[in-house]
Formats: sequence, structure tokens, C-alpha cells
Amino acid sequence: MKNKWRAAVAAAVVISLVTAGSGPIGQAGNVAAAPNSLDAPVTQSDYSEEAVHSSDAAASALESMTLAAENEALALYYSPKTTEIAVSNKKDGTVWFSNPQDRDTDSKASGMNKSMLSSQLLLNFSDKTGKPQQYNNFNQSVEYEQFEIEKLGDGLKILYTIGEKLRGVEQIPKFISEERFQTLILDKIKDEKKKKDVLSRFNLDENSKLYERRDTALKGMALTKTLRTLEEIGYGEEEMEIDRKNSDVVSQASFVIPVTYRLEDDQLVVNVSAENIQNKGFFLHSISVLPYFGAAGTKDQGYMFVPDGSGSLIHLNNNKLTAYGYNVPLYGADSVSLPKKQVLGGETARLPVFGMKKNDAGFVAIVENGDGIGRIEADVSGRANSYNYVFSSYEITDSDPLALTGFWMQQSVPKFQDRPYNGDITVRYGFLQEKEASYSGMASYYRSYLIKKYGLEKLHEQEQIPFNVELIGGIPTRKFFLGIPYSSYQPLTTFSQAQDILNQLQGDGIHNIKVRYTGWFNGGLNHKIPSSVSVDSKLGGKKGLAELQDFADRNGITLYPDVSFMRVLQDKGDFKPKRDASRTMNGVVATVHPYDLASYYKLTYLEPTYPLSPARLPVVVDKFMNQYNKLGQKGLSLHDMGDELNSDFNTKNVLTREESKKAVEEQLAKLHTYPNMMVSGGNAYTLPYVDSVVNAPLANSGYNLTDQSVPFYEMALHGYIDYAGEALNLSDEQDTRYHVLKSLETGSGLYFTWFYEKPSLVKETGFDYLYSASYQNWMDEAKSTYAEINNVLSKVRTQIIKDHQMLEKGVYQTTYEDGTSIVVNYNDYPVNVGGAAVEAMGYLMGGERN
Repeated sequence: MKNKWRAAVAAAVVISLVTAGSGPIGQAGNVAAAPNSLDAPVTQSDYSEEAVHSSDAAASALESMTLAAENEALALYYSPKTTEIAVSNKKDGTVWFSNPQDRDTDSKASGMNKSMLSSQLLLNFSDKTGKPQQYNNFNQSVEYEQFEIEKLGDGLKILYTIGEKLRGVEQIPKFISEERFQTLILDKIKDEKKKKDVLSRFNLDENSKLYERRDTALKGMALTKTLRTLEEIGYGEEEMEIDRKNSDVVSQASFVIPVTYRLEDDQLVVNVSAENIQNKGFFLHSISVLPYFGAAGTKDQGYMFVPDGSGSLIHLNNNKLTAYGYNVPLYGADSVSLPKKQVLGGETARLPVFGMKKNDAGFVAIVENGDGIGRIEADVSGRANSYNYVFSSYEITDSDPLALTGFWMQQSVPKFQDRPYNGDITVRYGFLQEKEASYSGMASYYRSYLIKKYGLEKLHEQEQIPFNVELIGGIPTRKFFLGIPYSSYQPLTTFSQAQDILNQLQGDGIHNIKVRYTGWFNGGLNHKIPSSVSVDSKLGGKKGLAELQDFADRNGITLYPDVSFMRVLQDKGDFKPKRDASRTMNGVVATVHPYDLASYYKLTYLEPTYPLSPARLPVVVDKFMNQYNKLGQKGLSLHDMGDELNSDFNTKNVLTREESKKAVEEQLAKLHTYPNMMVSGGNAYTLPYVDSVVNAPLANSGYNLTDQSVPFYEMALHGYIDYAGEALNLSDEQDTRYHVLKSLETGSGLYFTWFYEKPSLVKETGFDYLYSASYQNWMDEAKSTYAEINNVLSKVRTQIIKDHQMLEKGVYQTTYEDGTSIVVNYNDYPVNVGGAAVEAMGYLMGGERN
């Protein structure tokens, strides 16, 4: 029955490719893209004869594999010889391989690059000196047959021993205890001549009672004879390994790593248990999982999706070989390990998702566990091999250079974190076909995943979209008296002034207002640690805050007082850096300094802020809630909990970023008791707990390797969570028309940062970047801009974005579930779309285009 099923699948795949061009089987397919379209229809003529032959080779490869498990949607195969896997999608017959099936004929790859193409795991590690090394499970495990395969009910488990096979004298343990040497070796050698010969190859240390291997006496024929004797008496690899481990002498790196593949409904779930990784004497820095899963060849058409900002596409075979490959950490940089010189980066990768469209099929991968220590990597064909690939890798053990100084000399040695990450790494692969095989389909798949896992609910209908505004209460300043500096406090928007601004907005017809109120307690915008809550008296105190909340309730306004938990902004109050702050790898208190805009170097002479240790987060949150609850507030804005993720390398309690993420999730669940929650940034792990996101990414970073920015983030959230990008009045892009079009394309609301007082009050302070935040200068523009956007988006606010595509350069169409479509034209000239004109820097709203 098993063989019949495999044959049927293989035949169906070949037939579907030849007759209908229905997508990739392994590396097959050659699609000619239509002009100005990434999702052009594929016809039979688009597939070359070479692609069909490749399909035959892939089908033949599947036929030679063994069925591990299957369900109604998928079938999982594996090769007992190479350990590679294949997943057959029963919906369309496509097959996705863990490794390219024509890799042996790749003329571009050679040596190590070719062996990597046959690997399912890539390891980066070092010894105690920090010397970097790399293993892959093909060269250092499969070729030596150092693996065990166990079939499970819904998949299989493969246990890899990854390390160079011991050869020569290294096979024999360096030390063997006197007792084991006597009972396992000498007592079993009956030939006295052979016994004497073996004894001559070792020295007995009377003090330690250990026989030590004499390397100078184990060369050439002497080594061969000794190994033959040991084999004859049964002292084989198993006993040798025991003595090698007991000797505490590590000559070569070796890692034991379990990998599990399971089928769950229409998904392949891949797990690496870091807790069960075994190694001795070496530091495993990172591990890459299925780096070539679904890799696309030079004849394939489509793109890779990476979560760069709102989302980026990398076109297959784009020939951008002068650009660096994509390699970006999820959730941005770790504040504990920020370098002395700022690394020029772009938008934060906020969603742990990546994927690929290959011809008429695609996959989307969701990092379910390990995303806190994860990175997404991708590259195109032509650099190291002839394939395009996207995958995830994970930092298991971090290190930092430690400078040693003495006698006018300085040397750097590596300092490793005291405990490696020991949790799970889990990647969930979903498979897409035909129209769903696109970045829109990937976003839809991820949205469904969030809904199923976290129970996200649709937004309630309202007449208007939200108008998001940050009102800044007060800022800490430094003033002088007779030349003597002293700390002071400057109110910018009192609670009564906030009501004035909100009254003006409502008088202009804006009623669905979401107010993020920052700088309202503990000393202003850069407030003290929130383990205590003292409402700033110059703003109106507790009474003024209560009156503002009452005003908001009466007028249908949602108030979100803002608090910073992840970053301690002042070294005052209850905060003790040595106790409460995270530590660097070198054991010192971690500090965060601003960078100079010209040189990009840290301004270490300025007062720092401190990353709060994740271990202290529960204590601070509990104390905050205990006092905040007395204020009668219904909402809360989390200043940095949705934006930052920091580790703590304190030797007493090492916490990786993944463990920090879990600590944050626990506190979010606790804070979720407040009816209204807002975050800035919007990292994926915060989304189940919030109703609003500001400073959401609306564009990508523009890296050289990428080809197109896409609103994947927005497509995943629209209809379930309200979101807005950066504050319009603080943006580097000052063309309001651009912001209108970007809002219409992405379905995002408007966001402004304002204060009531005159802007000169922030001049020559640490907050001079807020100079353009005086509300009087923006009220008229905010009113007209909001009216235009609200007129369009209010009709679709509760709907999902069904599709997004680029019609031509600078022209994009967003389609909602009821068929409503919005076409925006960023060009400085009009364009024709389906017979209708779209003006320069204009838009068109209508029904679904055919």
C-alpha cells in the first residue's frame, strides 16, 4: 500500500507539472513573469524541457524515500541513507524537499558549499580560545553513519552525533583508569606477547592510577597492531568513548543533537531540543535549521519573503551578488550587547515568519519557539551555489571579547555566557498552492495561525477609524541658578490642557480618539522606575488625571497612560543598577547611551539608561499594578514592552532573550486585566494582548538584496488590531501626501505626537527632537488629513486584507474581503488602471479588479 501511494503521488506530480504547470516539485519549474507583476499566471509553455526533466528527477527521488507518516493533508518521507526529508502536499501534489535534488550537478558549489547543500543542520562553534569552526550534519554525521532514526506515530526523530570521526591514535583514549585497563584489556589478552606489547604502549601513573597513552609508541604498524588487538578482545568504540569522556581530554568537537519532524494537520512541525544537545569542551554558538528547505533553482520563478519591517520580497535569481545576504535578528538588537559604534540598520523584524513562492506553490514558516534568539537568513543563487534559500538560525551561546591589559599590552579573549539556551527550537511550515501561493496568502496563513492559537477577535464596527495621538505631559530638564545646575521639571501638556486639545479635535468632527499619554508620572517623559507611581503634580496630580479619565469616558475617548518597563530611564528612586539592571557578558551593569548622529559612536559622557533585568520584571510590574489600580485607569500604553527584548548575562541567573520573551508574555497576561492596551513597535509576542499598535512598521529597510516592500505586517493584523505607523509630524518624510497614500495602501491609522506649550521649551534639552510637536502647528493639517483617510478606511476597518499586489512601479492595489479595492499611485504622473485614471500621488477606490 505504501509503495502504491508513493507511486501515485509521483505520477500525479509529474502529470500536473507537464499538463498544467501546477508548481514546484523540489527544484522544478520555469515561469516567465509578466511585466509589472510578481504573481503572473503560469502557462504550460512557461516550463522548459529542462524543468520537466528536473521534475522527473525529483519524482524519482521521492520514489526512493521511505514513508514516515501521513494524514489527510500531508505525507512525510525520509531517506534512511541521507536523512533528508520530503513533504508531499496532497492538495496539489507538490513536494517540498529539505535539500535540492539536483545538488550533485551544481557547478557553482564546490567543496564545503556542496556538502552544506546536503545538510539539515549547520553548526557554528568554537573552543575555549574562541577559534571559530563550522560543522554540518552531512559531513560530520551522515557520511560517518553517526545517526539514529526513530519512527514516531506522526513523524520521526533523528538523533545526530555530529563530529569528525576519530582516526589514528586519537581513537584510543588518552587516559584509562587502572581498574578498567586491567579488567577490560589486560585480563582479556591471553597471548602474553600481545599483552606485553600493549603494556609498552601506555605508561601507568602511580599517583593518579591512570594509564596514559604513549603517542610516540603508537605510530605506523604499532598503532595498527594495537588497534587490532583491542578489537579482538572486545574493547571497541563504545568502551573507548566511555574512557574518552572520563579522561576529560577533548581532542575533537562532537555534538549530539535530536531533531523531530511531525505532521500536524496541514503543517510540518520541526523541533530541535536545545536542552538535549550534548557536547563537551566546546561552545555551540548557533544552529541553522533546514537551511535549504524548498530551495529554488535558477529555473524557478517567484520570491522569498523575509519579515524586514512591514515585510520584504527578494526575487529569486535577482543577481544582486554585490549585496550582502539577508541576516537579521528577530525583534531587533539586544540592548545588553550594543556595540561602541552604531550598526547602520533598518526596520526591526517584528514577526517570526518567513516564506517562499516558487512557481505556483509556496510555503510559509512560523518560528514558534526560539524566536527570541532567532535570526532570519536568506540569499540568492550565484554566490555560494545555484540556489535561492531562506531559513532561520538560533543563537545558543553568545560571547563577547574581554580585554586583558598588562605591561602596556592589551589582548582580547572571548567571554562566553555561563549557560547556553536550553529550550526548544520549533518551526512550523505551512504549504500554499495556486492563488494562495503569494505573500498575501502567507499573511492570511499567519493571521489564521494567530486567531487559532490566541483567539484574536474581530474589531467592533465604528463610524470612524481611530485618530491616534501621543500627548506629552512633562519632561525632566536641567536648569541653572547662579551658574549651579539643578534638576527641574517642565510641564508640556497638563491634564486640563489635554482636554482642551481633545475638545478641539472633537469640535472638528474627530470622535474615535486614542490618547497615548506619556510623561505623566515619576518625573516626566524619562520617568523613574515604575515600582512606585507618583502622578506629576505640575500636570494636575491624581485629581487632574481622574478628571481626564472621566472626560475621556464621557466623550468616547480611549486613554492610554504610558509606562516604560523594559528600560529604566533614570538612575533614581527604587532602582539599584547592581541589583536591578541586566549584566553584560563581562559581568558589568549594562548601560544604553545615545549615539552621535555624525560619527555613530556612543556618547558615553551622557547619562545612560539601563535595561531592566528580566528577572526583576515581575516584581516591578506587580508593584506598579498595585499602585496604578488605585488611580482608576482603564487603559495602559506599554512604552517599550512591544519594542525591546533584552537578555541578562548575570552569572547568578543567565536569561537569554527567549527566556526574556517568555517573562514579558507572563507580564502581558497579567496586565491584560486592563480593558485597553497599546504597545509601541508591536513585536509578535505582544499581539494577543493588545488592541492598538503605534509605531508599527509600514515599510521595509531598503536593503540592497531586497526588491520590494510589502505590507505583510498590516495584512496579518487588519480587522483584528488597530495600528498606526510613526508619528507623522516627527517623521523624516515630511510630505503629508505620502503619508496619506501609505495609510490607504496599508490600512493604517494616523498618529501624531503633540504637546500644548510653545516649542521653544524643548530647545537645547535632551528632547529637542520634539521641536515640531507643538499641536497648534498641526491641528488644521491633522483635521484635513484624517477626514480624507477616514472617508476611505472607515468602510473597511473591520475587514481583513485579502490581497495586495504591485500593479506597476509605484502603483499598488489593496483588496479587502468584501471586494473593495484601493489603488494608490506614488508616481508624479497619472496612470491607467483597468480603464480608470489614477492621478499623480492619488488613489482610486472601487470594486475588485478582474
